Amino acid sequence: MTSPIVDTNAFSDALTGQYRLEREIGRGGMGVVYLARDLKLDREVAIKTLPYHLAADVSIRERFLREARTAAALTHPNIVPVHRADELGAYVFFVMGYVEGESLAHQVRTHGPYAPARLLPILLDVVSALGYAHSRGVVHRDVKAENILLDGSGSRAMVTDFGIARVAQSKQLTQTGTVLGTVFYMSPEQVAGEELDGRSDLYSFGVLAFFALTGRFPFESETPSAVLVAHVTKAPPLIRSVAPTVPPALAEVVDRLLAKDPERRYADADTLLRALTAAERMIPADAPAASNVVLSSTMANAVWARAALLQEMTGQLAPPLEGAKRAGASHGPASESTGYRVDEVREAAAEIGIGAKYVERALAERGVGAADTPDVVRDGAMRLAPINPLLGARTKFEFEAILDGELFDDDVEDVADEIRRSVNDLGTANMIGRTVTWTAGSAVTQGGVQRKLQVSVSSRNGRTVIRAFEDVSQLAGGLFGGIVGGVGGGGGGASIAITLAVTQGAFLVAAPVFAGVVAGAYGLARTIFVHISRKRERALQTIVERVALRARECIAARRVPRSGEARRLPRSGEAGRLGR
Repeated sequence: MTSPIVDTNAFSDALTGQYRLEREIGRGGMGVVYLARDLKLDREVAIKTLPYHLAADVSIRERFLREARTAAALTHPNIVPVHRADELGAYVFFVMGYVEGESLAHQVRTHGPYAPARLLPILLDVVSALGYAHSRGVVHRDVKAENILLDGSGSRAMVTDFGIARVAQSKQLTQTGTVLGTVFYMSPEQVAGEELDGRSDLYSFGVLAFFALTGRFPFESETPSAVLVAHVTKAPPLIRSVAPTVPPALAEVVDRLLAKDPERRYADADTLLRALTAAERMIPADAPAASNVVLSSTMANAVWARAALLQEMTGQLAPPLEGAKRAGASHGPASESTGYRVDEVREAAAEIGIGAKYVERALAERGVGAADTPDVVRDGAMRLAPINPLLGARTKFEFEAILDGELFDDDVEDVADEIRRSVNDLGTANMIGRTVTWTAGSAVTQGGVQRKLQVSVSSRNGRTVIRAFEDVSQLAGGLFGGIVGGVGGGGGGASIAITLAVTQGAFLVAAPVFAGVVAGAYGLARTIFVHISRKRERALQTIVERVALRARECIAARRVPRSGEARRLPRSGEAGRLGR
């Protein structure tokens, strides 16, 4: 039977009497996070549990628990506290404090770059937390805007997810060659697999500050591998070349943090804290936020190409891809350190006939520009994984859409119906509060391989998040195994090669024939899989677009109450199960 990333109902049953799950509030490569109520202490908590495919690995379970217990020993006002790390049956999880607020990443994507004076208190909170952890031998290893949570006021920052942190110089649970972290934030030494200390976190913190002040990353590319190489080999752009409004005192701190050589960065978090405090005194209270983000030439080309594709998908005349890539020619060449201003990207697109709304959507998909496009579908975390060159295409897809506004009880069921219609396959929808998760049913097979597909919708804190994930790894294995294995097992040309070798003793002739047949079979399997993978990827993106459109319609209909109708918010802990 096909299993979801986490079986919410089964996990809820395992926690019976201890915690009551309210709804899913996030997920990433190392876990799914739920809002829950601690029944014994009567308080809200966040519970993070490993996905099923990781929980089955004993070494990963052990590392997960070890690192959670390490984080539990950290007590600091700017670190999300960990209350418990444990195992219950097939589930391994830890319980942490619940922060009612949004991440720094969400704030930048929604509202644009921060004004320097407004950002400084947040940066000071983060550095204070990192310095405390470093003094106790703990390196976070995954400092990024998504892991910085802001409280309801938006002024206090708390660092979370020490999920891949480990005690410095402890190697017992780290496999050789394993790369941990998010590519846009990884330090050169982390990319190179070298020994890490707190200065690696300071580099990632520098990327975080760069992103919060400019709305873009120092290194950007369509391929994660190119970003990793850039961290090691390319000089980062000076932040004032991207956002000239950043005050010089703060720019100097950020530029120093991005030095390739750890020795050229700040010696430790305490030294950085003093430098930021000094810079804060020199920053005018009215220093403006970066109003015009500068995109790298790579990102500008990607925006033009995506906008042209979006326009073409609507049936309207669109310029060819090569024309889109040359859109910025009239504005002069751009280097990776200078790039194009966003207004130049818009102007160049207009000159070659790309509609403004498609440009805005392409910009919003990359976290730049207007944030009021409610049905923007973005790439999920799985899309950051590099394509396997042997397969030629991705084996895992993930897309998400974030809408302003929340769904109500009846809306959740309507959206679940839209999921079923959009997927057009059998499956089961589980609902907890205003979170619905649709999972492919056991009867759904593709060529004998059960489908691994999950779509989730969650409403909270004034927004609705739609995510969809599909894993076609088993399909790839069956396809390559069937075609290549079938030939290698004696079918077709392989039989001819074996006959030549046995009857004529022509081993030197037979070997190349056999190799050629296998290579041809591999090429056929690869071509077929690339076609299937891209088709599935487009289909999954379409599912998210359709579900987002339905959810947006529900939200819009609820903004003004209908005559004689009262709104009903879902009851805390309300749960149900929708039929197939």
